[in-house]
Amino acid sequence: MNLSVGVGSAVRRSVTLHSLPPAMPNLASAYWSDRYILLRDDIVTIVADTCAITDVIRG
Repeated sequence: MNLSVGVGSAVRRSVTLHSLPPAMPNLASAYWSDRYILLRDDIVTIVADTCAITDVIRG
């Protein structure tokens, strides 16, 4: 996937977003409505409505 990864960037709507595991939003309430993708070894959290990247957790 050719994707510029940075907070505030947007991913294409064609990218399949996954729901976060139930424990994740409980550990960090900022992620309660986010989805995620795996990009190489990184977890990229994304707002589903806007496809905006909210965080990149480096693996």
